[in-house]
Amino acid sequence: MGPLGCAGEYTVEIRDRAGAVAYGTVEPSAVEWSRLLDDTSDATVHVPYSGPECCDLLNRTRTWCNSVSIFRDDELVWMGPITGLTYKHDETIITARDVTQWLVRRVIKTTLDFTGSKAADLAKIGEALVRHGYEQDDPGVLPYLHVVSSGIVGERKYDPDSGYVFDQLKELARTGVDWTAIGQRIIIAGEMPIARLPGLTDEHFVGELTVVEDGLAAATAATVLGKGVTAYAGGAGACGLLEVLVSEQEIMDVASARAEAEAIVAAGSPSPIYLDVPDDAQLDPDTPAAINDLVPGVLVPVASEETCRKVAAELRLQRVRVSFTEDAGEQVRVTLAPTGVQAMV
Repeated sequence: MGPLGCAGEYTVEIRDRAGAVAYGTVEPSAVEWSRLLDDTSDATVHVPYSGPECCDLLNRTRTWCNSVSIFRDDELVWMGPITGLTYKHDETIITARDVTQWLVRRVIKTTLDFTGSKAADLAKIGEALVRHGYEQDDPGVLPYLHVVSSGIVGERKYDPDSGYVFDQLKELARTGVDWTAIGQRIIIAGEMPIARLPGLTDEHFVGELTVVEDGLAAATAATVLGKGVTAYAGGAGACGLLEVLVSEQEIMDVASARAEAEAIVAAGSPSPIYLDVPDDAQLDPDTPAAINDLVPGVLVPVASEETCRKVAAELRLQRVRVSFTEDAGEQVRVTLAPTGVQAMV
């Protein structure tokens, strides 16, 4: 793995909506792109005016009919449908979302029943939702769908015209399933980390690393109210009882409700401790992880020794945010969520 390095150049290809046919390349003056866990990521590309040939390509580009593929030193790092085009005198601004954005505009058309004897692993229910959404009109995504069982069996029922596929996929992410998009691939898996990166320390972050214990986010017990079901997890902790009450009417089975209750307690007991740098944590180019190793959901061990609170943390990558300009170069920032913390010996 790695090192992360520092990009020398970004190029962007305008492609068909499936990302299979390249229509032309633009050389941006600035690029921003991200990767997110359990949500749709976005990208913004600033293309300065460089003559009639560039204008011809951008004039023919259309939202939803075209996608962008972003390359970092010839390595593909992001792709998705174009959702906005802003034409100015001196530049064109392209905005895009990753491939899960299609599901925001896909309505559930038929009954999807996973109740009673049809109860299924929550990741398989997520897969069924995704397949239902894309089978109506697939922009080249289904061949790359990757699903790993969550180990949690649950019940769900989705009626025709009851909502959007994307909203139901986000609901599943609160009850034991995680998903993310990398290029054309959507990964659906349980909440266990999908991979583990090498350990990071203070020196791998640009700027001061701050250790924060957030007592207001603490929870030692949780009650989840589903549709006709209730689940409870936890109890009094070492510092007392801190309860959370959550209503999730989409949950129809005890197993799913219990999984969410246990997840709430796991995240809040003991009080979450996290490493914080303003505007996300910027990574140093010597960080021992390549850019495409930074997949939301991976486990990131981090050790901090430069504050009065010396800790070693098992963190999970939630978001990657990358920006590049010709003047400032590249900045890679990450958001890490706690999965557990222990004091260093």
